[in-house]
Amino acid sequence: MSAKAVGRADDAPPAVGDVAGSAASKTDQLAALLREQITTGQLAPAAALPSERQLISTYGVSRITVRAAVATLRSEGLVQVIPGKGAFVRRAGDWPVHIHTRTVTVDGAGNYVDNESSAGDWHEAEPPNKYQTEADASLALALGVAHGTAFYASDRLLENTIGTRIFVRTYLPAFVTREIRKLARHPYISARQVYKAAREAGMEPEFNDYITARNPAPDDAVMLRIPSGTPMLITRRIAAHNERPLVMQETRRSAEDTQLHYRPGA
Repeated sequence: MSAKAVGRADDAPPAVGDVAGSAASKTDQLAALLREQITTGQLAPAAALPSERQLISTYGVSRITVRAAVATLRSEGLVQVIPGKGAFVRRAGDWPVHIHTRTVTVDGAGNYVDNESSAGDWHEAEPPNKYQTEADASLALALGVAHGTAFYASDRLLENTIGTRIFVRTYLPAFVTREIRKLARHPYISARQVYKAAREAGMEPEFNDYITARNPAPDDAVMLRIPSGTPMLITRRIAAHNERPLVMQETRRSAEDTQLHYRPGA
């Protein structure tokens, strides 16, 4: 199968490094070229992507770049990789419209950063709601605390540039604010700020994510613009130290055409 780029007047594909401007990495450029071939139909559903050797020869890139570009397309739901056989184009109906990357990284200062705790591509659709509450049976079971345990909670409704909405709720146990004095002064903060405060207090957070799906309540359906008959995805990220919870971040979103992309150890 030809790896010729779409829209070229001759048979010579553009060299990676000349495409998409110098600001884009070679991986991003190669991924963009292959993505265009997939979305325009030059690479048809179920078709195999050119082999690593073909892509290296055609575009003058390294094997590492090729594998990273294919991994990008895979994370976007455009291709399926079959070990020992290669990467194959998925049907358009299987392509997710919304991809939400879930990461926990450590920045240059050694602080934990949760990508859904900061604004990033999201902005607040309405002012956050901050309040005190107590653990009901569901929250108590999720965090392994006693029923009625006191919490500081904050709710944020976020929206991105294409109108997709997510609801983020952060639960901070009151007993954590007594152990980390910085949090006692500012209990209504984001999860990433709790990670930072915990690290400064000598605590190394351990992370676990849990994903469930359910039919949205009427209020959730309206708030998140979930179409009728579409389920809602709920992800809960729990940070703990020595098996005791530090903070839980719960995110709700429509499951319509949605894919969660996790990067363990990122």
